[in-house]
Amino acid sequence: MRALLLDYNERRPRVGEMAEPPDGEVRLRIMECGTCGTDRDLAAFAFGAPPAGESSLILGHEAVAEVASSSVPGMPKGTLVVPAVRRACGGPCSSCARGRRDLCVTGSYRERGILGLHGYCAEWAVDRAEDLFVVPADLAEFAVLVEPMSVVEKACDVAVRLHPEEPAHLLVLGAGAVGILAAWAGVRRGWRVTVVSREPEDGPRARLLRSGGVRYQNALPGMEADLVVEACGSAALAAAAVACLKPLGVMVVLGARNETVRLPFLDLIVGNRTITGSVNAGPEHFRQAIDTLAVVDPSWLRPMIERRPLDRALESFSAPANDAIKVVHALH
Repeated sequence: MRALLLDYNERRPRVGEMAEPPDGEVRLRIMECGTCGTDRDLAAFAFGAPPAGESSLILGHEAVAEVASSSVPGMPKGTLVVPAVRRACGGPCSSCARGRRDLCVTGSYRERGILGLHGYCAEWAVDRAEDLFVVPADLAEFAVLVEPMSVVEKACDVAVRLHPEEPAHLLVLGAGAVGILAAWAGVRRGWRVTVVSREPEDGPRARLLRSGGVRYQNALPGMEADLVVEACGSAALAAAAVACLKPLGVMVVLGARNETVRLPFLDLIVGNRTITGSVNAGPEHFRQAIDTLAVVDPSWLRPMIERRPLDRALESFSAPANDAIKVVHALH
């Protein structure tokens, strides 16, 4: 079968042939697989690893698939599904034991297409039913956004639980796919949403966000927010945004790189402000992501996706030459 591979011998990504996976509980016909910053970091060998004893890793963790065959009642052939990314560690880990592998405390988890397990940017895959989330057929066009939206839903869940009152204003840092999905999640919750990013204020991303009632600007000064979701990859911008947090405010960091920054600890203490990190997503967040995408205006989602054939997959590891927000590879 054809697959997008990260070759650890040649130190490069490539499209090549791999043996089809052996039969398992659920056999999947992969329809589409998205590419994100994690994939580009993997291709730069910043982190990640292939399965034990292998020299290549099938990339791809943002997938939507059709069940090709199944031994599981209630998951017949043709069912549309989105797979989870992380697999539980071997323990002892109370988080993994209760189904919250996204909160694994041992660090011994594995992740499809990232760490120790092949991913989904291939024609076929095999999974367990417990790792799959059924998606309504009428959401097929946007199902590839479920996995990144699940990360956003977890971030929002964490922020709300940490905020002791009712937050009203969400500030999102970054107008990439995760940042824009965070904006839509905030709008759905009835929050006032502002996105700050470096893309032009008259550019397509700004216009898309404004079409959904989201404020867009290039600068932070003067901003006040109850919640901040960092989706830009910059610790420096995240640190600067601490000044935007109102008393009791919460910042959730999703993608900032390791940088040395200064934080106003006295302001954090006096204002009862919170900064926390979040990664991956739990089962309830995948379900919330499906529910959110089902009600978000399709005109806000459709412009986010650029579909390409697998033959063009290597283009996705350089900065997009156009305004593509989420590049998606079609496998079938």
